[in-house]
Amino acid sequence: MQNQKGYPAWQFALEATAITVFFSYIGLFVYSAVTNYSARAEQSSLLSVQLVLYALFAYITADFVSGLVHFLADNFGNPETPFFGKVFIYAFREHHVDPKAITHHAFVETNGANCLVSLPGLIYFHHASASVLDYTFRFYFLVFYLGIFLTNQIHKWSHLDNPPRLIAALQRWHLILPPAHHAIHHAAPYDKYYCITCGWLNAPLQQLHFFQALKKVLRWDFR
Repeated sequence: MQNQKGYPAWQFALEATAITVFFSYIGLFVYSAVTNYSARAEQSSLLSVQLVLYALFAYITADFVSGLVHFLADNFGNPETPFFGKVFIYAFREHHVDPKAITHHAFVETNGANCLVSLPGLIYFHHASASVLDYTFRFYFLVFYLGIFLTNQIHKWSHLDNPPRLIAALQRWHLILPPAHHAIHHAAPYDKYYCITCGWLNAPLQQLHFFQALKKVLRWDFR
């Protein structure tokens, strides 16, 4: 069964469940972060600085991962690929045909796939023992997964004609993806500026021709 936009009921149920479980684990991460920060702040005056640096690195990592996933969905597979096609690839391919379509997606349709793909890692890192993952790395992954969760919402905001005032300000300050910056990706041949969280990595990756080279490697095209 599908709704009028072609969004299957099974996919909505799957992604709504993923969002619920995702935020349940995020809540556990936040509780752990607050508890551990209070205990460790007394021991280290540099802890706050360290966590800011971890948060910054996590946000940049999320930007890179958003670009990598965007690149793979744009260039490999198709909407008919089992499971991945409908859940992940279809939205990216639709987006190039109708860039404004994303602005009509409801909350679950916009953000469900990112929650779904994040759950295995999020669950693992929550249950990992201290010997595997210390508190600062847990904080890094908390910010990283929040960045991944926000990516599609940020992408959606970049296509709104009149985004909310706060969102427009964050776009102007380039703390999230600005519309003019993202427009570079939507110019033919659509093979650059794939990163869609904040877009900070787009220019350096383009200077390195990173995604163009990766495409040749994955297709074994060394001409």
